[in-house]
Amino acid sequence: MIILIWLIMQKDKTNNSSNLSSPFRETEGIIYQLKETYEGDPWFGRATTKLLAEVNNQAAFQKSNEQHSIVELVWHMITWREFTIDRLRHSPQMQLEYFEKNDWRQLDHNDITLWPQALERLQETQNELIELLKHIDDSILEQQVGDRSYNFRKLLYGIVQHDIYHLGQIAYLNKLVRT
Repeated sequence: MIILIWLIMQKDKTNNSSNLSSPFRETEGIIYQLKETYEGDPWFGRATTKLLAEVNNQAAFQKSNEQHSIVELVWHMITWREFTIDRLRHSPQMQLEYFEKNDWRQLDHNDITLWPQALERLQETQNELIELLKHIDDSILEQQVGDRSYNFRKLLYGIVQHDIYHLGQIAYLNKLVRT
C-alpha cells in the first residue's frame, strides 16, 4: 500500500497536476521493488549491487560447511530470473528441464571467470525483466505461469522476495569467509 501511495505521489509530481490522467499499474510497483532491491536504498540493508561489490573473487568461490558458495547463489538467482523472463514472453524459448537442470548448477570453482560472468548476467536479467514489465499489461498478473500452479503476480513478487532471501545469505557468507 505504501508503494501505491508513493507511486501516485511521484506521478502527481511528474504531471504537475492533482488529476491523475492514467491509473496506477501494479507492474510499476513491481518495477520499483526490483530497482530498489537491486540498486536503490532498500529498507532491509544494502542493495544487490552494493552487496555484491563487496565480494572479492576468493570470497565468491569459497564454500563454508558444504553450503552453497556466493557464486552459486548468484547463478541460482539468475536462473529464476531467466525463468521469469522466459515465461513472461508467453512463447517460452526454454523448456522447464533447462531451468531444473540449471537451478543449482554445478560450477567449476576453479574457473574464476564465472564470478564476473555472474555479475554481468545478473545485470542483464535485471534490465530484461524491467523492460518486459514496462510493456506488459497488468492483466498478465492474474494469468497462470506456464509449468507452474501459480500466477504471474506470485512469481514477480516472489522474485523480489527470493533475491532478498539470497542477499541475506550472501551478506552472511561474505562476512563469514572474510573473518
